[in-house]
Amino acid sequence: MIPFKLDYVIERTLAAPRGEEQRLIKELAGVRLTDEEARAEWPRVLEHKWLISERLGRDTGLRVAALDYFENVRLPRTSRKGRQHLAKNLRRAAQTQGVPA
Repeated sequence: MIPFKLDYVIERTLAAPRGEEQRLIKELAGVRLTDEEARAEWPRVLEHKWLISERLGRDTGLRVAALDYFENVRLPRTSRKGRQHLAKNLRRAAQTQGVPA
């Protein structure tokens, strides 16, 4: 059983102030998107979090889900240096979650 309610996360997301998705994606995954792109990607990040949490049988957390989504699901628009930064963030997030890198 996953210890979070997806409906709660969705409600909180819909109530978020304009531009909040952009800030969260930048903070969680280090990915810079326009406000419009961030609003379009945020529900996909939440869905990805739910999918990987279900698959692993535990809550993966938003940081890990966002990093995994932008690294492995959505083709990154970043340069090689940006991809290295994203990989570094993914390793750091995995370590904070207690997952060996």
